[in-house]
Amino acid sequence: MDLRLRFEGREAFLRAEGAAGARTVLFLHPFPLDGSCWSDYLGRCAAAGLRGAAVDAPGFGESVAAGGPCTMDDLARLAAAALDALGAKSATLAGCSMGGYAALAFHRLFPDRLEGAALLCTKASADSAEAKQRREEQARAALDKGPEAVTATLLPKLLSPSSPRVLLDLAKSFARSATAQGVADVLRGMALRPDSTPDLPRWRVPAVVVAGKDDQVIPADDTDGLARGIPGAAHAVIQGAGHLAFLEKPDEVWSAIAPLLTRVV
Repeated sequence: MDLRLRFEGREAFLRAEGAAGARTVLFLHPFPLDGSCWSDYLGRCAAAGLRGAAVDAPGFGESVAAGGPCTMDDLARLAAAALDALGAKSATLAGCSMGGYAALAFHRLFPDRLEGAALLCTKASADSAEAKQRREEQARAALDKGPEAVTATLLPKLLSPSSPRVLLDLAKSFARSATAQGVADVLRGMALRPDSTPDLPRWRVPAVVVAGKDDQVIPADDTDGLARGIPGAAHAVIQGAGHLAFLEKPDEVWSAIAPLLTRVV
């Protein structure tokens, strides 16, 4: 089922599978992919008696770009709007990288609507000054030269060196819809995100942190602090996977997050 909703005066796109009355799992995609990257997981949710849904960030997939910095708080509010469109009062969130940043923001803004969270290849800390500068340079490159100026060099770094070429082609297919404005907007929004570490002790819902052993962007060791900071959080490290572990090792990642999804229902 595909849905179109209005978010801050623009159109956003949402896809969902599973029965309308089932508990909802909302997937938040990483940069620079769109929500279609979660299609396999939506099907797995439906087969498990859940309703899986994935929303496109502004400027990605079929969602219209914001035309200015798209912060992680903005993405959290988009997630809340997606739940409203689905008629869900609350949900479990599963977010990878940027999607994980948005899930952390959702916990801060809408704690009563969060049933649990799967945080994949992400972290709680804010960007360093160097990382912020790099994002701004990438944002300008996307606006000046097109989104491929950023995605062409970034995507190979998101996969394990051992991953076959077909997975890089798959990642490229999920990034093909990214617009220059969307790329610039979320890059600038990620640079503005606050440190979520102080919020972690206040978590009162189940969580699992998943890392890729070969992650070149957020090393697996860096996810230890996130897992330790959330009371009772599980921590899984996926061998032979990089930053896009959910694409590279879908069976292993599903096995890591499925206990959370079934426990919260």
